[in-house]
Amino acid sequence: MAIARTQPFEGPTLFSYGFRPFFLFGAFYAGLTILMWVPFYLGDIDLPLAMGPADWHMHETLFGFVPAVIAGFLLTAVPNWTGRLPVNGLALIGLVLAWVLGRFAINLSALLPMWMVIGFNLLFPALFAAAVCREIIAGKNWRNLKVLVMFGLLVLAQCWFYWAWANGMDVKPAAYLALGVVLMLIMLIGGRIIPSFTRNYLVKQKSETLPQPFGQFDKMTVLASALVLVGFVLQSTGLFSLPLVFAFGFMLLAGLHLVRLLRWHPELIWRDGLLLVLHVGYGFLPIGFALMGVSLLDDGLVPLVAPIHALSTGAVGLMIIGVMCRATLGHTGYPLVATQGTLLLFVAVLVAAILRIVAAFDLEINVMLMRTSHLLWVAGFWGFVGLYGGKLMRPRAAPRR
Repeated sequence: MAIARTQPFEGPTLFSYGFRPFFLFGAFYAGLTILMWVPFYLGDIDLPLAMGPADWHMHETLFGFVPAVIAGFLLTAVPNWTGRLPVNGLALIGLVLAWVLGRFAINLSALLPMWMVIGFNLLFPALFAAAVCREIIAGKNWRNLKVLVMFGLLVLAQCWFYWAWANGMDVKPAAYLALGVVLMLIMLIGGRIIPSFTRNYLVKQKSETLPQPFGQFDKMTVLASALVLVGFVLQSTGLFSLPLVFAFGFMLLAGLHLVRLLRWHPELIWRDGLLLVLHVGYGFLPIGFALMGVSLLDDGLVPLVAPIHALSTGAVGLMIIGVMCRATLGHTGYPLVATQGTLLLFVAVLVAAILRIVAAFDLEINVMLMRTSHLLWVAGFWGFVGLYGGKLMRPRAAPRR
């Protein structure tokens, strides 16, 4: 898992690789925003924001926390793709400061001009895209430019969000586009690493059953997902209304992704916690899509917020915590083994997702479920800071003899 380098880095360890600061600060901020979210939403506290609680929650999840983790992952993966040294030192510090500046701007947005809030928030994605583009072009690794296309779509969704916000329009379609892009990244990147890691594990176990490699079925599933998600985003703008069509489409996606997951044989890897969490996280895709299909047929039966949180808290949350733990262990020289503490992080985020889905329904205890869900989410991500923060700030562990 270590990245080969031709010269040592003599600066602070925290800024030697992109995953170190962005995983650490991203996980901390994931817990902080959710810790503030419920009391803010319920009116227990007030924040100097120029947008409503729900809009702020969507923004800081999709354009605050998630891009930080994506940046950490890509800034660590790109050197493996290009054979070049990683972005580190002052360049990496500049990227982190740009991200932090955006967080301060949005959380003090009521005290700042709107143009300043928007400009500060777009600074980080612009600098990050430029840094990754430079590395890919310098390394002549053209096939991975498609990763920048996906990130570009996320930035497009962010710009759309600001345009709607500035004009007093509904920001939900922009948020749906952003969530769709993140789900597509899970399908593409998760669809590569999950069967790869699973194959490595099963080969070591001398299993004769191995996961199916990425093939035509996977391409068809990803393409169908893109079409349905784009159509849903367009429908949410009021451009047209075809709920029955998209209900069928999401039900189809649920079946396709369930089959895709089963082709990776999740039933054989339950002893490996680092691998199991990725399978469970991906499993929330068919769950979320099935709930979305029912919701489009009858919102009274399944409120739309239920599938949205199945896909965000469930799929995105579990995939992120799983990837952060695995990547941190691998790149800092520790064995790829989930300790009891790490397993508790996974369980906390999993239960948080389940409770948040249930809380979407009109129950007398839904507020209690929301509070419990969000506290578990905070425990999961702040637990990551506690368990993995030292590894992220210390030099790579020496190999055991």
